[in-house]
Amino acid sequence: MKNLFFATLVSTTLASLAFAEPYQVQQGLDKIKTNFENSKANKNEYDKNLNIVNTNITEISKAKAAVIKQKNDVGTEIVKNNESLKKVLVQEKEIQAYIKAEEDKVAAESKQVEQLEGLIAQIKKNREQRANIIANYQEQLRTATDEKVAWKAREGELRTQEGETIKVIRGVASEEASWTNRKKGYEIEVKRWSAEAEKQQKIFDTYQGLKEEK
Repeated sequence: MKNLFFATLVSTTLASLAFAEPYQVQQGLDKIKTNFENSKANKNEYDKNLNIVNTNITEISKAKAAVIKQKNDVGTEIVKNNESLKKVLVQEKEIQAYIKAEEDKVAAESKQVEQLEGLIAQIKKNREQRANIIANYQEQLRTATDEKVAWKAREGELRTQEGETIKVIRGVASEEASWTNRKKGYEIEVKRWSAEAEKQQKIFDTYQGLKEEK
């Protein structure tokens, strides 16, 4: 960045400059011109920096929006996953109730065998049938258990993914704040150097007029 070269003629009045030697007026004019050119160069540099910051902030905002959308999508999947898990849990309870009911019937019929010898054959047949039913329910229960494990595992994966997206959002928000702070600083510098350039332009024009009068 170019440094601003301040003129040392501030304490000299315009009246005294009017009677100064030509080479002194030219020397002062050259210094003021240098200050003016440096001010313009500084303003241009900060303008470029401000444009870069604005571009970065725009890109970060886009990335942030994409990550937030991804998080929302994951949240939707978690809700769907929980609904499916609830259905499996309800089904599991129903199957367990069916098994319990059948087991109770088997126990009751076993007692009937001891009490009613005449019904042993029929009761045994019933037991066999109910054993098959229980086996079928047991198979359904194993299937439901496997599904439950799978849904719980998927929930864990989704929770992990959700945590990762939250971390990304925090990182993006931090970077956005950093660039925003830089933007404010550059805006202040642009304003300051714009004013300085305008001031130096006025001084330059004044001394230029003195030179022409000479």
